[in-house]
Amino acid sequence: MGKGLDALFSSGESLGEPGNEISLEEIVVRDNQPRQVFNDETIKEMADSIRQHGVLQPLLVRPLDNGKYELVAGERRLRAAVLAGLKKVPVVIREMEEPETWEAALIENLQRENLNPVDEAAAYREMMDRFGYTQEELARKIGKSRAYVANTVRLLNLPAEVKELVKTGQLTAGHARAILALKETEQQVALAQKIIQQGMTVRDTEDAGARERTTSKGDGKKKDPNLLMVEHKFEELLNTRVKVIKQKKGGKIEVHFNDDEELNRIMEVLGLL
Repeated sequence: MGKGLDALFSSGESLGEPGNEISLEEIVVRDNQPRQVFNDETIKEMADSIRQHGVLQPLLVRPLDNGKYELVAGERRLRAAVLAGLKKVPVVIREMEEPETWEAALIENLQRENLNPVDEAAAYREMMDRFGYTQEELARKIGKSRAYVANTVRLLNLPAEVKELVKTGQLTAGHARAILALKETEQQVALAQKIIQQGMTVRDTEDAGARERTTSKGDGKKKDPNLLMVEHKFEELLNTRVKVIKQKKGGKIEVHFNDDEELNRIMEVLGLL
């Protein structure tokens, strides 16, 4: 999968070559495709292009037992072809098992179609839950770092209102990760709204989050914003709650974990396993 998008259309056993055409009525769209949000304007622009030039990149499909074909990659092009009034589209037909189908759909969206961060995170979680991949295994399959996968999946912990803002492009993934430094839902939503109203950068958001966290829960004393920033960086790296405690001489770092499995994951990140 790390070989890139071209490999999806050329590797493995193929039942067709680019240029084969099938009827749109023969194509079945999966219910759980990685991409859930589509931009109507870009689909319209693509449809206009298709009317002039046709579908230049074939869709990737796999045969079903009922004689139809399941769409693996190319849903935006399929939607645009329907809008353009086409009856048939060019396809590459490949026999594919379920894990490979998911990987192919995800990799196309990542490399070609600019998948939004929340849909990307949901796709990663679906692959890990469905096929039992660890973050490390998934990272290797999609050509990303383990830290990137972990930080992306963390976006699913955001409140629904904030995730919607990320989906629609009003907040970036960087903004979203900075918002996750706050623990309370109300604080997260309020900061998200403030970012949009004031046009805050990611650094502005990190600073605002640090100011929100300056009062520690335990003793009510103000906490050094620099230490809060360090905590946030550790939490991004380890994908768990971290507390940095400064003492008269030196200090200590507390790393939270829920069970043995999460402890092993953290040790893997730190290179201890």
